[in-house]
Amino acid sequence: MSGNDVVTVKILELPGVSGGCSCGTVACSPEMAALFQQKVAELRAALEEAYPGRTRVEYINLKENEAARESEAGQLLVTRRYPGPLVVINEEPRFAGSILIAKIVKEVGKALTA
Repeated sequence: MSGNDVVTVKILELPGVSGGCSCGTVACSPEMAALFQQKVAELRAALEEAYPGRTRVEYINLKENEAARESEAGQLLVTRRYPGPLVVINEEPRFAGSILIAKIVKEVGKALTA
């Protein structure tokens, strides 16, 4: 079988700076933070349903992860070139500003068959 065995999807967020939830500001309530985490869980479930055992989803808060913050993708949020959250598929930034589950599932499918 060709293609990748496991595709890694990282959801990068910089609370208080990036769009999306911006949980470091007054604009983000605990309810919004919970909705954001729910969306990450929904993405994880959708990918597992579509590609059982072939995906891994990681949520990364750039305020708590210096290595990720210093990464090329992390710098896209730190420098505000893209709004958060930033969806990175196999180390390649793919979507910014929201978690579009259907589009991410489609992109992961392409990555698995590439």
